[in-house]
Amino acid sequence: MATTIESPQLLVFLLCFPSFTFIVVLGQGEVPAALVSLSNVTDQFTLLSFKSLVTKDPYNVLSNWNSNISFCDWTGVSCSRDSHRVVALNLSGKALEGTISPYISNLSFLQVLDLSNDSFHGHLLMDFSRLPLLENLSIRKNNFEGLIPQTLSHCRCLQILSARDNQFYGSIPKSLGSLSELKDLKIRGNRLTGTIPVALANLTKLKWFSIADNQIQGTIPPELGSLTHLMAFSVQLNNLTGTLPESLFNLSALQVLSFATNQLVGHLPKDAGRFLPNLQGLYMGTNYFDGSLPASLSNATILQVLTAESNKFSGPIPLELGSLSQLRHLLLWGNMLTNVPGSRELSILTSFTRCRMLEEVYLSDNLLNGILPASVGNLTTTMSKLVLSFNQIEGTIPLSLANLTKLIALDLSSNKIKWLIPPNIGQMHSLEVLLIDQNALEGPIPLSFYQLVRMYTFNIGHNMLTGSISSSINNLTSLERLDLSSNNLSSTLPPGLCELKDLLELYLQDNSFTSHLPLGLGNFAMMINMDISANKLSGELPASLSKLQMLEYLNLSQNTFDGHIPEQLDHMLNLVTVDLSHNKLSGEIPKSLEKLQHIQVLDLSFNLLEGEIPSGGKFANLSAESFLGNYALCGAPKFHVSLRLDKTERQSKSNAAIVFDVFAFGGYAFFVIVCTLCVISCCRKTGLSKCPDDIE
Repeated sequence: MATTIESPQLLVFLLCFPSFTFIVVLGQGEVPAALVSLSNVTDQFTLLSFKSLVTKDPYNVLSNWNSNISFCDWTGVSCSRDSHRVVALNLSGKALEGTISPYISNLSFLQVLDLSNDSFHGHLLMDFSRLPLLENLSIRKNNFEGLIPQTLSHCRCLQILSARDNQFYGSIPKSLGSLSELKDLKIRGNRLTGTIPVALANLTKLKWFSIADNQIQGTIPPELGSLTHLMAFSVQLNNLTGTLPESLFNLSALQVLSFATNQLVGHLPKDAGRFLPNLQGLYMGTNYFDGSLPASLSNATILQVLTAESNKFSGPIPLELGSLSQLRHLLLWGNMLTNVPGSRELSILTSFTRCRMLEEVYLSDNLLNGILPASVGNLTTTMSKLVLSFNQIEGTIPLSLANLTKLIALDLSSNKIKWLIPPNIGQMHSLEVLLIDQNALEGPIPLSFYQLVRMYTFNIGHNMLTGSISSSINNLTSLERLDLSSNNLSSTLPPGLCELKDLLELYLQDNSFTSHLPLGLGNFAMMINMDISANKLSGELPASLSKLQMLEYLNLSQNTFDGHIPEQLDHMLNLVTVDLSHNKLSGEIPKSLEKLQHIQVLDLSFNLLEGEIPSGGKFANLSAESFLGNYALCGAPKFHVSLRLDKTERQSKSNAAIVFDVFAFGGYAFFVIVCTLCVISCCRKTGLSKCPDDIE
């Protein structure tokens, strides 16, 4: 969309005229009618120049920007009542594309420019020094680039500067520190570099400071601790170094304090939280903080979010955190935190039973020990995620855990938990993710487990479970990932397993499953990874395997499969890794496998394969290890097998081997007969005609 301005000479005059007009207004205190008229025309032509650079207007929001109606009635335009000058241009969320006309700076009465949530791009070339009345500049979520204009410092009335989620680069202008009325500074999500200017400490009215998700370096100036009106301080996702200024923890108006994902070091102040009565979110994960978590954090009584994951915090988790009645999200994973010394139970969980709004607890990858207390079942029914993996938790899974009926994700993996899976686990009907792998669990999979119809991830691998997979597994139609590997499970694979059509990953390796592969394997149309190696499966590989056309990883090694490799495997075009080693497969390697263009690993070693190894496709990249232990194979010298033989030669060798075997067996039989006759003849000559039992 483009707009043609019929009188460019008039436009040039009008675009230069507002400066003179503004001087007259200030000098006389009144606006002469003639000047009002000319200024209005200037605003109109300025808006038309803006429209002319809009290249896409999918909702036709600028369709009424024409001379048929007053520009004050155009979509997104607001004018003052007395002077009829443009005071606001709000085109937020209209999906407009294009660049910004530099002549926008001629709207000298402009107070609000809101182009947020559009798709404008290019540099901001307007002269902000000609917009002395501007109070709100909102251009977030566009594709603007270049430097943040230095002329913004002349907008002394500016209260809101929101330029987040663009492509601005360079440093934060120090001159922004002169914007004494500024309350919101939001420039996160750009490509800004340099350091945090100390001059920003002059913004004494600042309430919201967000420079997150940039490439800012250096330290956090302690002078920023003088911004007593600050409600949000967000510097996460940068490259900041050094320690935290203690002055930040004295800003009593703070509601959000976030410096996560930087390279900050040192201890937290011992009285952190004592002077933060309004704090609702404290984000400090992914840094290098060490020392203990201060118990004084419990003084931030309305705290809802506490994240300190992936640091070097050590010592016990303060039981005082249990007094945070508003706490919803607690992320402390990836530290060196411990249980309370001398406590047999994991006492922090008992403490958290007082947090009646708690939804998520992540304590994984620490040094927590002790047993799971029965009180874990008293955690709030709002709890949705409980993650305790990669610790040293012992004992059993308490029956009371099933009281958490709203729990969506439970992760107890990589601990020292033993004994049985609770038989009432089926009560946790909201469960979608259950990870209890790498423990010491025994016994069968409880029948109630098959009632968890919402579950899409189940991993109980690397335990000592026994028994079989129930035919009721077909109830779990939401399953996408099933891992029962490295247990002592036996019996056959139930046909109902093949009814899980959404299954993406299946891991059954290192068990004792017997019989054949189910014919319904072809139902796994979405399957990506399948590992059923190291079992006791036998029979032929079903041709229905070829229906798994999304499959990338297939491991059926270390079983006793026999018969030929199905020709139809060439339909599985996404295969990257195939391991059929250590079976009893026979016949030739199908030449059709040359069509598998993504194959990187093909292990057919230690089978009974014969004939020529294909040389086309990805076979050219395979090594001899892929074919070891197949003594009737032939092919290229790099495979360390016999040279290529034609069919007649292979048949001749086969016939010769048969003749040799016949003669060898005949010779052995002749030798046995001769020896037997000699013994009988000898006995007759000595007169020993009675059996040994008849001799007195």
